[in-house]
Amino acid sequence: MKGLLPLLGAWFGRLAFRLGVRRRVALEGLARAFPELDAPARSRLALSAYQGFGRSLGELWRVRRLSDAELERIVSFDGFDRYEKAAAPGKGVVVAVGHFGNWELLMRACARRGVKLTVLRRDLRDYFSRRLFAARRKAGVGELLDKGVAGDAVALLRRGGTLALAVDQNMQARRGIFVDFFGTPACTTPAPAVLSLRTGAPLIAAFPIRQADGTHRVLVEGPFAAPPGARGHAAVVALTQEVTRAVERAVRAHPDHWYWLHRRWKTRPA
Repeated sequence: MKGLLPLLGAWFGRLAFRLGVRRRVALEGLARAFPELDAPARSRLALSAYQGFGRSLGELWRVRRLSDAELERIVSFDGFDRYEKAAAPGKGVVVAVGHFGNWELLMRACARRGVKLTVLRRDLRDYFSRRLFAARRKAGVGELLDKGVAGDAVALLRRGGTLALAVDQNMQARRGIFVDFFGTPACTTPAPAVLSLRTGAPLIAAFPIRQADGTHRVLVEGPFAAPPGARGHAAVVALTQEVTRAVERAVRAHPDHWYWLHRRWKTRPA
């Protein structure tokens, strides 16, 4: 998406990087994920990621005024038929998403396409988060808070709903499981795998990728499945690892799209 607001957003992202806003965290994450790159290359990647995040914020201000036809032109899907096939049996769909590309634009594009999307989110109450969540609701995106909500999530899927969950955030040890991410154990939410296995809802993943002309193309992967014969906790771990591998593939292909400001490997195994 082109225009003044995305350009301003990219400029603010560049400014935040130059001012050192969580720059050390971003560079440490890039060093862990891409040890083969030298420091200047990682610094350039980090700057691009900051600019991309700022551009995404600018795009969100514009998208509120776009018609369905305009949004359809800006956001296209590579593999939307995967979602349609997953949804066809009526068991609901679990969608794994990441802090990758313009994930907020992805949610709005899905809602505009008629997807009855609900997002599982954290209970953040700062001013920016409140405005962001209000804009989601106005766009037709439902929400569930991520604490004590398992029963509601299961009920939503059994009604045939679509539930999106972020799978690339660091978790506290008591709430997550460790799977490999860029060669290092990362504490990861098991919720998508648990909900998929419990309800029979297919588990897929979606990654919005910004194109050179300013449009976005959403890559849809899956459905993912645990290995034959895996049961219980072993199935949850295997399925969570499969989804995490999909995130890693997307980040390796487009490292400037990921939110490196987050301390993904903060929780360490005992």
